[in-house]
Amino acid sequence: MGVAAPNISEAISSTLAQMNTWGTAIAKLGNQEAFIAILIYILGLMAGLSVFAITKVQSLRQEEKEHYAELILSKPVSRIKWMGSYLTVVFASNALILLVLGLSSELGWSIAAGEFSHLPRVLGMSLSKIPPVWTIIGIAVLLYGWLPRMASVLNWLILGVFIFIEMLWEVGIVGWSALQWTPFAYAHYSIPIQELSIAPLIVLTVIAAALTWLGFIGFRHRSIG
Repeated sequence: MGVAAPNISEAISSTLAQMNTWGTAIAKLGNQEAFIAILIYILGLMAGLSVFAITKVQSLRQEEKEHYAELILSKPVSRIKWMGSYLTVVFASNALILLVLGLSSELGWSIAAGEFSHLPRVLGMSLSKIPPVWTIIGIAVLLYGWLPRMASVLNWLILGVFIFIEMLWEVGIVGWSALQWTPFAYAHYSIPIQELSIAPLIVLTVIAAALTWLGFIGFRHRSIG
């Protein structure tokens, strides 16, 4: 991605800016930076790590169904400790992947362009996706804790609704206020990283923590299996 960025034609934005919101964002950010921003957004949030995060949380349910969880919990291991250790890896791995995504994209772009001034912006693009991804993890944990049998369907349905709203915004059918009902809006590619507000990202982090805590409560009081 980074190596390809300098080869993006500067003539693209003036054409696409007349077509849709995606083109307007390219015109605002500049072709090369917008190229990186959109790919990080897709891979790091909308259709990449969101899917990865949900899949990893659902692995807890799979271990339950295969009776691995019951076997572990028959030992002197609490439910909170078992689930907590698993989710620590899920939260940390997603943050680490986003860090690596930002660093590697910036490195490729800098090497190909012959100058290294992009690091703060690209790293900011990538790390700003952590709270929205964590929010999606929190939703998955909440559903696993309280509705384990329905969690898989509900998780993919909720993510599908988020992506559908994104697509409607892309073609101009719904406005920005509708997109703000999804975690995507608060680290969106169309917002220049220097204009991105930190406060909503902090709120998303708190929401993710609260949803996870509620998921722990549900798991602690329900039956296993």
